[in-house]
Amino acid sequence: MVIVNGTEEQHVAGQSITAFLTARDAPIDNVVVELNGEIIHRPQFDDTQLNENDKVELISFVGGGR
Repeated sequence: MVIVNGTEEQHVAGQSITAFLTARDAPIDNVVVELNGEIIHRPQFDDTQLNENDKVELISFVGGGR
């Protein structure tokens, strides 16, 4: 189990961050990934795997304003 934005997610341990985001249709170019309290930079997404008991926070940027 991996905790993603406070919600338990099953069957994601062992996936790379890229695979995880792609499966969720997440906007890879507009998301910040925090893994166990550390920011993971985009070049590391392919090489960083999610493990059991990891805590992931996904923060998306949305344009707008005036």
